[in-house]
Amino acid sequence: MQSLISIIIPIYNTGASAKKLIQKLLKDRQQNLEIIAVDDGSTDDTLRQLQAIKHPRLKIYHQANKGAAAARNFGISKAQGEYFIFIDSDDNIAPDFVPALYEAIQKPSVALAVTGIRYRRLQQKTTSDVYLAQPPQKTTNQTRKAYILSLLNFDGRLYSSVNKIFRADIIRQYQLKFEEGIDFAEDTRFVLNYLKYASGDIISIPKSLYIYNYGTTTSTVAGSSLLWSNWQSSYDFLKKWLGPNPKKSELDQLKKLKLRWKISHALAVARSNQPLPKKLKYIDPVSLILAELAKHFRP
Repeated sequence: MQSLISIIIPIYNTGASAKKLIQKLLKDRQQNLEIIAVDDGSTDDTLRQLQAIKHPRLKIYHQANKGAAAARNFGISKAQGEYFIFIDSDDNIAPDFVPALYEAIQKPSVALAVTGIRYRRLQQKTTSDVYLAQPPQKTTNQTRKAYILSLLNFDGRLYSSVNKIFRADIIRQYQLKFEEGIDFAEDTRFVLNYLKYASGDIISIPKSLYIYNYGTTTSTVAGSSLLWSNWQSSYDFLKKWLGPNPKKSELDQLKKLKLRWKISHALAVARSNQPLPKKLKYIDPVSLILAELAKHFRP
């Protein structure tokens, strides 16, 4: 008998895309699914569109608007599955997204399975497939935390919660939740807290099975990524995550990560639709010039 998978979808004013996503999931050949749709206080007809979908595997909940993190946490509290998958309602998935993740995590040694992402920048009208290369393996002398930081430095596949499958027993045992009240990297913190307790292997599936739509009207990432204070807050979180007396190898990876984030922050500002005077409020002129040049080579 197949184990139950809980798919948790936070939804806010995305009725049409959420409905399309849910209907696709209901047609999935993976029948061991429960779909938990959490309407986060939508102000349009999203809830009505959701309630029009009638299916025994779909559970619809409504809460006052508290943000995506709170909606995911509510979904976790209602989920009955042995595995959790999180999907954002304005994104999409390939037909074999759920089956591939489920197959990968069946090995008892696997703590987390991750897929590649098809990254669609809506405003720039560009599409790229990312996170397909196999990441480096953990070396014998490398601490687990140093290895996880090295994966964060390798690319961004661990940053998001949506291209992954998690073991629900770890989340329940350690009462893991998404941090509420912030709109930047709360899912990265969730993933890292999960990996703090889930000691098994991290498996990467080299296929772009999750389709991430960057720049939707309901997205907050484009704006929150412009503030360096948000990146600094994430860095401060990582320092606490390492705990007291971190190893030199862990600190070395942390320093590399801060440099990587400074570059990513500059590129986020350069790629934004802000006018030049506003961009200069976020980074200095020299960094902006370099980022404006670099964005053409890192689309």
